[in-house]
Amino acid sequence: MRRRPAVPEPDAVGRLAQYVLIPRIGAPGLSVVALRADHDPAGPLLGVLLVMMALNYLALRYWTLIEGRRHPLVLVLDQFTALVVLGVTGLGTPMVLYLIAGGVLAGLTYRARPVLLVGLGATLVYGVLLVFRTGYVPGGNDFHTTITLPALVLAAGPAGVALRRLLDEQERTATQLWRLRRSAAVREERLRVARELHDSLTKNLHGVWLLSRTLQSSLDRGDLTSAREAAGVIGQTAEGLAGQSRVVIQGLRENPHRNLVEALRERATAATAGHRLSVQVHDERGTPRPGPDAAGRNTMLAVTSEALHNVVKHAQARRVTLTLAAAGAEVVLQITDDGRGFDVSAGHPGHYGLVGMSERASRSGGKLKVLSAPGNGTTVRLAVPARPPKPAKQSKQPKPVVLAEGVP
Repeated sequence: MRRRPAVPEPDAVGRLAQYVLIPRIGAPGLSVVALRADHDPAGPLLGVLLVMMALNYLALRYWTLIEGRRHPLVLVLDQFTALVVLGVTGLGTPMVLYLIAGGVLAGLTYRARPVLLVGLGATLVYGVLLVFRTGYVPGGNDFHTTITLPALVLAAGPAGVALRRLLDEQERTATQLWRLRRSAAVREERLRVARELHDSLTKNLHGVWLLSRTLQSSLDRGDLTSAREAAGVIGQTAEGLAGQSRVVIQGLRENPHRNLVEALRERATAATAGHRLSVQVHDERGTPRPGPDAAGRNTMLAVTSEALHNVVKHAQARRVTLTLAAAGAEVVLQITDDGRGFDVSAGHPGHYGLVGMSERASRSGGKLKVLSAPGNGTTVRLAVPARPPKPAKQSKQPKPVVLAEGVP
């Protein structure tokens, strides 16, 4: 069975044009009812009215296929036919509404000059019909028939042109806003990568350069013991750099549909590669499990990478625990280590890891709190907004996921 080709969706101007076509479909039918109330309309007139209804219905149904292909002569023919039928039926029938809607539709479709000329011509013809009072249901001498209706016929075209320009301007503004948002997202991603490169790779690369100078100096002196030690440190540092590079790459290639616990596990594995560090992940969110939105998820993964990098580099810890929990309308990630800790209130010039994590949390609508004291380890607590959770199929008790066990 062959499928019908899909009809493309109209834009804002096309949707408004479709709304304007609705009274153009109903006006001929209502005119038939009005005519039958006083007279028996002729067969040819009924046929013309039915054809007008059918053509407008087809235009409504397949507007996107004919939009942009209408010649200005079609506008002239359409309004001329409407005026002829109006002259036959009379100014008191709904065909006046058909004429006004046709002016608005012309303004939405054609350029301003032909629309204004045709609208002026239609108004003049309306005046002639008003003078000769033709048709089965002639209009009276009331203000509505003599002033309001011809004014609407004259203003319908300019109104359609103004609406089209307004919608086009709105669409251009929306496009510019989308481009600005995309540029801002690209800039934000560049800043994120720059922060991670500055806080991790750049400093360690400088350390490798210093170690290479030490290695060269030891070889020049013939001190093989110092040379071996320097080479070993260079190897460990290079291994750490490889892990940090994987963290940065994962941040650029993150899959938003992957399980959050699995994503945290991979971040932790990359950040602690080559180090004797035991890392556990606990999911205590219960069932159903609320999850963060896209911005909160990215923030959680980035903060995890930075926090674990700080643990590896400064904390001298043996164990780290990552705990996911639900707290009201928030999802909380807590990263706790048993390292040497530090004085949170003291300044750390030149170190931007904590500042970067705090900035990330603020941008995603979350809150970051760091608790630590010398000799008592460190706890990083990140709370981000939660999206409504999906009902789980079955309930399971949360189990800790052991990533890597090191030898104390």
